Amino acid sequence: MKYIINLILISLLFVSCSHKERGATTRKIADTDKYRLIWNDDPQTTMTIAWNQNRGESYLRYGLNLDVNNSVSPSRKIVYRGMNNNFVKLKNLTSNSRYYFKICTQNECSQQMYFKTAPSKNKSFTFISGGDSRSIPKGRMRGNILVSKIRPLFIAHGGDFSMNGTTEEWKRWLDEWQSTKSSDGRMYPLIVTHGNHENADLEMLHKIFDIPNKDAYYKIDFNLLSLYTLNTEIEPYVESYNFVLKDDKKWKEQKKWLEKTLKKENKKWRIVSYHRPLRPHRKSKAEGMLRYVDWSPLFYKYGVQLAIESDSHLVKYTQPLKPDIFGEEGFVVDKKRGTTFIGEGSWGAPTRKNDDDKSWTIDSGQFWQFKHIVVNKESLEIRTVKFGDEKTDYNANIVREISQAEQNKSPKILPHNLDLWESKIGKVLMII
Repeated sequence: MKYIINLILISLLFVSCSHKERGATTRKIADTDKYRLIWNDDPQTTMTIAWNQNRGESYLRYGLNLDVNNSVSPSRKIVYRGMNNNFVKLKNLTSNSRYYFKICTQNECSQQMYFKTAPSKNKSFTFISGGDSRSIPKGRMRGNILVSKIRPLFIAHGGDFSMNGTTEEWKRWLDEWQSTKSSDGRMYPLIVTHGNHENADLEMLHKIFDIPNKDAYYKIDFNLLSLYTLNTEIEPYVESYNFVLKDDKKWKEQKKWLEKTLKKENKKWRIVSYHRPLRPHRKSKAEGMLRYVDWSPLFYKYGVQLAIESDSHLVKYTQPLKPDIFGEEGFVVDKKRGTTFIGEGSWGAPTRKNDDDKSWTIDSGQFWQFKHIVVNKESLEIRTVKFGDEKTDYNANIVREISQAEQNKSPKILPHNLDLWESKIGKVLMII
């Protein structure tokens, strides 16, 4: 009898496993996935749309109406990190407009999604800045979901997307990025920064996001601001993960470009975004001596009001600063013309103790976060959005998603139930 019972159990187990195996082999794989939007050019009139092609050939359908009558084929394809990355760059778009799109093959089309082009004239808008999303998926996902609730015009990512930039890490990161999509299908473009955890390949972001300058520094002009993305990883003789650039050619070229471009700047707001801080608020992090010497005088001379930094996995606000060799760590407060520094990463990377505040630090902290920045004609409003840490539970789904209609009516609207940092100066850091 025991023998018969064992035979029955073995048979049931075999049937169960067979069903699982058949399910695994017959599970439908989408023709395309891993969708992402990137701004590499004029945000009022262009948009780069990218995806992974699992099989077949695809094309993009898009338009101002739901019937998406226009079609265009990828202008660039590259096999990289186990993905067939396809890129379409749309041009001659209308500013402050909603464009619908979907990716189609001979067999199927993706879900219909949409994006918004940047506004013209003096209309206010919001964006998110944050970096170091690399190591802890639950932290990264909390932030991703909050993007879908907040509806920023774009996200300035400060680098260190994953731990090592491997095939599996990038596939997972891009799959999880789909959680930034709002419930009505709206997706949000990235403006990306090269971090030290991308140093396995200095052209990694060019291959994943099609950034036009392979050395990963460039400028995007909006109606009220210019956003300069700089590359700290071409600084010579700075070691990271067994990578050292042993000449300063690329660094000098970047500095020359920065000064030449800032000299012509005519936007109200000038913002710089880069990975490694000039003056980290973490003792174990090396001071950015060459970055300080080469960049801070240019920031001050040409009126850069805000510098967004990452890398240290913590939170900070500083006073507006002027470079001065007699000041603490080379800075003194200048509330009229100084540069405010914010950061420093922590969108899912292991949080670190903020153990190196300066006399000119407004406040600092240790938790997962990104910055919500409102761009107005007369001011910048900066808020830090918290989403817990390794030990603190946080449910991003308790935040009520604002609707597109609500945002159209009030561009600066914030969702209910956002957890905002109450710093020593309150929930809002104002730059005027």
